Amino acid sequence: MDTNNIKDLLEKFYQGETSLEEEKALADFLLQENTPDEFLSDKRLFRALHETAVDIPLESSRDIESLIDSFKEENSSEKKIKTLHIKYWAIGVAASLALILGVRQFQKSQQADPVFFTDTYNNPDDAYRATMDALQLFSENFSKGTESVEKANAQLEKAQEIINKSTK
Repeated sequence: MDTNNIKDLLEKFYQGETSLEEEKALADFLLQENTPDEFLSDKRLFRALHETAVDIPLESSRDIESLIDSFKEENSSEKKIKTLHIKYWAIGVAASLALILGVRQFQKSQQADPVFFTDTYNNPDDAYRATMDALQLFSENFSKGTESVEKANAQLEKAQEIINKSTK
């Protein structure tokens, strides 16, 4: 095996990224008698790991797996508790705001309604004259607008006649 490949595999091994096949290939290479001197410390490590390898009984393996799973469950339950605290806090804030807005609305409803319309004239004759003046002003302005529309219609009719003659 090429020493560059071995170096790459050792780097992956120390980072915990090797597969079982890659670890077996490393062990096969490093446990040989004629291993290069640059891998001497790695050879000692693999020899120590190989010599002290212990078979774990199936029951112990299951116990270890269940222990690891319980650690995961504890972390997830802690997260659930934190999210519950956040939810309760948010619900409390929302309820407080709803209560404040409800009290404010109640206070507004208890106040006297303001009068929207008040009489501007005390004398009905003055009110009648002011109304007639306003209606006269409206009539004059409306007539001016109507005249403009009539002129525009006349221009459109002329343009339509020209278009009709040119298309025949």
